[in-house]
Amino acid sequence: MTLIDWLWAIPVFGLMIFMHELGHFAVAKFFGIRVHEFALGFGPSVLGFDRGETRYSLRAIPLGGFVRMAGMDASEQDDPAGFNSKPIHARALTIFAGPFMNFLLASILLSVFVWVQGEPLQEPIIGQIVTDCEGQPCPAKVGGLQPGDRVLAIGGKPVGTWRDIPTYVAETGGQPVEIRVERGGQQLNLVLTPVQVGDDYLIGIRQAFRRGSFWKALAQGPSITYGYSKAWVVSLIDVVVGRAPMELSGPVGITREIATQASAGVTNLLWLTAFLSINLGLFNLLPIPALDGSHLLFMAVEAIRGRKLDPERVNMVHFFGFLLLMGLILVVTYGDLRSAILGR
Repeated sequence: MTLIDWLWAIPVFGLMIFMHELGHFAVAKFFGIRVHEFALGFGPSVLGFDRGETRYSLRAIPLGGFVRMAGMDASEQDDPAGFNSKPIHARALTIFAGPFMNFLLASILLSVFVWVQGEPLQEPIIGQIVTDCEGQPCPAKVGGLQPGDRVLAIGGKPVGTWRDIPTYVAETGGQPVEIRVERGGQQLNLVLTPVQVGDDYLIGIRQAFRRGSFWKALAQGPSITYGYSKAWVVSLIDVVVGRAPMELSGPVGITREIATQASAGVTNLLWLTAFLSINLGLFNLLPIPALDGSHLLFMAVEAIRGRKLDPERVNMVHFFGFLLLMGLILVVTYGDLRSAILGR
């Protein structure tokens, strides 16, 4: 991976955060809520300018962003253009617009990916050779496989469709295996030794794709977004009830994955950005103080009670929630750095 691969993290994070905050900002303006500041990042301001009633700024720590609206502070509760002066539906839509924009971004990126990359072929034709398998050379690259090769057999077992390939590779248990391919009308026999990555055995090849229609791709983006979101919620439930372990990755781990996918090509980066955007949207909908989900939860309580909650107490809950989230980020970042240093 080159320095340019690592620097891709800046536009990837920036795009996701910008779209999230743009959702809050646009809907707030639609409902006539005064916005004091639209900021990317936290900490001291690096760049900024004023336009109308809003200051647009870029801050030093690129780990988030915010839209500071009038009326969210206890001292501004009587502002008619303030957030808390608006009807509950306006406030709820303003908050939900942030995660929604992450889902919209993911849908667009996935539609573009499907259109550019195309639909996966079921024939066992190699579309791409992967060079790096979790820090070690991939067997396909070392062993001489090439894009366009048709896999005929693995370990003497005939390969009928692409699905047969990972099944037969897994059955090797990491032992050397003979792979017969067809290339340019000739058959070649190559011996590869699969590498173990987690619980899987890989040889470092990717499926071939055929470019599909634009309109079909346009529909597939939202469909993939919905399917992944549903799977994400199911996985979260499994973690909560103890059926699965919790796995967290912080800014360092995500940056490393962005660099890995950037080194593999722009289409890989496109796919990863879409799924990171979905994760950002879903995570923000969790009912954890300081996240959008907690704001929506408090509004639901307000709707049930029929009167507003004490804004000072609500702000205090969000403040402590923010501190806890920052602490969690530091702990996860330490774990990512430790794993990177130890080479795991």
